[in-house]
Amino acid sequence: MMRSALGICMALFAYLSSTYGAQDHDSKEAFLLQSALAALRFTATPIFATQAETPPQTNASSVESYPNTSEGLRKFLNDLLLNARNDNQAKLWSQVAESEIPNYEDWFTRTFGPEKGRSLAGQYASSLKPGKAQFQMLWVELAKQKGEFAIERVDTAKEYGAIPGPLDVYHASWKKTDDSAGPESQPIGLFYYVNGAFRVNWSLHEVRILPVNRTGAIKTGKLIDRVQPVYPSEARNLKIQGIVAINVIVRKDGTVNVMNVGGGHPLLAPAAVAAVQQWRYEPTTLNGEPVDIQAKVYVVFALNNPPNQK
Repeated sequence: MMRSALGICMALFAYLSSTYGAQDHDSKEAFLLQSALAALRFTATPIFATQAETPPQTNASSVESYPNTSEGLRKFLNDLLLNARNDNQAKLWSQVAESEIPNYEDWFTRTFGPEKGRSLAGQYASSLKPGKAQFQMLWVELAKQKGEFAIERVDTAKEYGAIPGPLDVYHASWKKTDDSAGPESQPIGLFYYVNGAFRVNWSLHEVRILPVNRTGAIKTGKLIDRVQPVYPSEARNLKIQGIVAINVIVRKDGTVNVMNVGGGHPLLAPAAVAAVQQWRYEPTTLNGEPVDIQAKVYVVFALNNPPNQK
């Protein structure tokens, strides 16, 4: 998918979750999320994996209603940002959880038709758990910056053609207005308005064509050489695990330049950066010509399935 005004390509590009173990998935995901968020808040106390924690819960009835307009989405995003800046992780997690599409299999099928709907629902299902963790990490990252939202209502007829069901879609991005670390702008996500609320499509990860404002047919390059990070011995001894989010530029030749660490425990981040710098992608092309792209990638450290024991 290409947005000419934003120079953005939607793609299943940076979704990395292979280091999650097969057993006790919910508990591990909850702990990894809590570890990453604690590091993002610059918690000095080490995070230990002695007991899995579940994300804080709030009563769903307390979730505020937002109108189906660009300003309604802006208010929703501002509330997410405010909760992150106030370190109100319980309310932030509640809003993230409420961003899930309810009965998504049925909704995708009714909206896009049986064949396409089943395919989209399968992609969405596989991205739900890591997508929520990554979305919450994004807000804690943005809370450290000053910036503004850019919101665009998507022309669904032009974007999707004829589809069986009604569909209201918005695209949101963030433009940084200070000199803090991080990209000058980055995508927030694609939002559907379903059952009176804004819902995020976790399965879509975006890349920005550089320079922006270029149009044409985009083919996103695949990751062809992923070097696993070396699990830091200090982090392993302290039983620290979690997710590291990294903002990168993938060059025309497929090499990776790290812009900055968006979030993650400080004992894990250097190892993640060292590995990502060695990754190689197929070139992304625009109208058949290789281009540079900006993206966010994730590296997961899990004690039960460490990438390297050194």
